[in-house]
Amino acid sequence: MSTKIKVTTTRSVDTLIFAVKDALLPYGKSIPISQPGAAKLHPVAEALMSVPGVDSAWIMGNEIMVTKKVNERWATVKSRVIEAIRSTLSKT
Repeated sequence: MSTKIKVTTTRSVDTLIFAVKDALLPYGKSIPISQPGAAKLHPVAEALMSVPGVDSAWIMGNEIMVTKKVNERWATVKSRVIEAIRSTLSKT
């Protein structure tokens, strides 16, 4: 069974929130990721930063806020982000 992911819009057209069932980090902790080196702090972050079109991510609890590159379209990037999250969580 695949991981259920709820996608929510934000005020920014370049940012979406991807929520999963279980917390990825303990309450009160977060990881902002805007450079590939920082992505090594969490497996989901590492997977997301390797997705073409992703500019940055921020993991907080059970939510992952992803910002795409300005010249990319969510129609292309969103499915790649969902697949990266699902693939990574299925390995943990």
